[in-house]
Amino acid sequence: MRPGCAAALAVLGLLVLVRILNPRPIEDFRLRSFDLEQQIMPRQYRPMPVRIVAIDEHSLAKYGQWPWPRTLVARLVRQIAAEKLRVLGVDIIFSEPDSHSPRNIAKEIPDLPSELANELGKLPDNEAALADAFRGIPTVLGIGVGDQGTLETPGPSRITIIRQSGADPRPFLADYPHLIRSLPELGGAARGAGSLVDNPDPDGMVRRAPMFIVSEANLIPALSLEMVRVAAGAGSVGIVADASGIKSVSVGDIDFPTDRTGRAYPHFSKSFEYRYLSAADLIDRTQPAGDLQGAFVLLGVTGQGWVDLQQTPLGLMAGVEVHAQLLESMLTGNLLRRPHFLEWLEIITMIVGGLLTIFALPYSRPAAASIAFAALVVIIVATAFAGFYLFNLLIAGTFPAVSSAVVFSVMLAANLRSAEAARNLLTEQLEHEREMEARLDGELNAARSIQMGLLPHKFPGPPQQPDVEVFALIEPARMVGGDLYDFLLLDPHRLAFAIADVSGKGVPAALFMAMTKEVLRDTTQRHADALDRAFAEANTKIGAASNDMFGEGADMMFVTVFAGVLDLVSGVLTYVNAGHESPFVLRRSADLQELSGQGGPPLGAVDDFVYPVERRQLSRGDIVLLYTDGVTDAEDERQAFYGMARLRSLLASAPVTGAKDLVEFVRGDIRTFVSGAEHADDVTMLAIRWIGTDSADSISAQ
Repeated sequence: MRPGCAAALAVLGLLVLVRILNPRPIEDFRLRSFDLEQQIMPRQYRPMPVRIVAIDEHSLAKYGQWPWPRTLVARLVRQIAAEKLRVLGVDIIFSEPDSHSPRNIAKEIPDLPSELANELGKLPDNEAALADAFRGIPTVLGIGVGDQGTLETPGPSRITIIRQSGADPRPFLADYPHLIRSLPELGGAARGAGSLVDNPDPDGMVRRAPMFIVSEANLIPALSLEMVRVAAGAGSVGIVADASGIKSVSVGDIDFPTDRTGRAYPHFSKSFEYRYLSAADLIDRTQPAGDLQGAFVLLGVTGQGWVDLQQTPLGLMAGVEVHAQLLESMLTGNLLRRPHFLEWLEIITMIVGGLLTIFALPYSRPAAASIAFAALVVIIVATAFAGFYLFNLLIAGTFPAVSSAVVFSVMLAANLRSAEAARNLLTEQLEHEREMEARLDGELNAARSIQMGLLPHKFPGPPQQPDVEVFALIEPARMVGGDLYDFLLLDPHRLAFAIADVSGKGVPAALFMAMTKEVLRDTTQRHADALDRAFAEANTKIGAASNDMFGEGADMMFVTVFAGVLDLVSGVLTYVNAGHESPFVLRRSADLQELSGQGGPPLGAVDDFVYPVERRQLSRGDIVLLYTDGVTDAEDERQAFYGMARLRSLLASAPVTGAKDLVEFVRGDIRTFVSGAEHADDVTMLAIRWIGTDSADSISAQ
């Protein structure tokens, strides 16, 4: 399992649980992602028949502070009615009698003459004038809500018919104990009444408006919904619910989508002055006639001190404009949709995005994993924005993206920690390997020093030794091998020599080589020309040593040896070959010759083997060249072998002037062939040139 998988899966499970429980911080975060979508892609406003008649600063400055006398409001309503609009929605609640009515003025002035007071009492109340104005136009009055301490205003006798389909919608709707309505005589003159409740979210933002509220088990439609019903001439509004909540509301055959609590999401556009008409301009008839013809008109107060400002995704707006924005979204089919299944779609997106983040990203390459994760986040967020832009769907892509980011952080941190731990372990291993290599190098250097120190480096030759010239060379490979050469004068007239190659490499081969050298020197000194006896004894000792090493767990070892005794007076060469490469004899006036013979197996390989002794007569000036397989097995950079054929061809043209010259000539050609490649085996050569004496000629002739 990848590093961090368990922790990331646990974090993902916790995030999914939090999303299902949907606490307020998560809900606020999700709603603000919807705000961001509206801010980036607000509804494009086009002039349409939804207008606001505003009792604004200009109107209040001209006709006095609010509240106005109902007669002035009635005058304004009649001017609105003259524009032949479709419906008037009043975002004002006239819940108390007009203090400017004649009888109320009489009550406020106790010293007023009784005759005048009686005459004032006979005049109609201002509410009657406003009610008459409402009757002349399809009007929907606003209804407010209050708490337990609010005095409820008696409601109108006319109640909107509600068509319910499916489950009871009341458990999903906001329930208020008391309603605040306009006076009965005004309510009776209107065609309908609708809720003015904006129901802001806990953060104070108005993003959605309830299309229905509940009071005393009665369903009250929103002002905008009731205006659509009155404008359409419909006798009822519908509401559809199931076990998961409210599905939609309708007027006639037009459905308006809501969320599960019956709230509609207006797609806000920016505020434009075209929406607004000043009440003073209508009262004064300075507004061009027909501006409100066929329009849905909202009447509200926007003057300083009376304006109902609401915070929306696009900034502060008057409460009456929020109703206008909702009405525009309803009429143009631009209500944002938040079906209940989107909740589960977002949870599934979280799970899928989290699992992809855990199992699909290449954390072994952090840069590539980061790019892939960024692409995943872009896809999630872009899909949410595409749903908003194309289908008016409110999909919260930010929380799945953020949850995936948390999971990605856990995975990335775990993988970085794992990579760091692996890096530290590798560093420790490399350091250990360096220490071991340094130790091994030290041991190899020591073994190489031992190996080289055991070999003779003072070569006999003229003028001290006028009858023979000896020269040897050994170049160990990086791994110490078991090559050796040796020579000694048995007496003034006999030279014993040997070249050998121990099987294997490294320190064991070097140690075995040292033992072999001493065994061969000892047996040769004691048996002299009787090389068969010397080799039989050496074979027994070397075989026993090999068995002892095998018993200690090491590999069995053997030695290839070519050894000889040269009579310096007669030039007779006595030799034995135990599995070694046959030496060559180079002569000035003759072809290259090979010291062949029956020979035998390497020492230590076969017990009790009788090695045959061979003899060869040398001529004065002949050079015997002995070598190990490191010569013919030398490799170049392409891993091609030097080979026996090249060696034979080289020796055919080699100088026969001296032992040293011949060895260096061969060594130079090997270096040219290898051309810098590392040696795989020791390169060892031993050359012996018999010079002889004047008496040797007569002996050779015999």
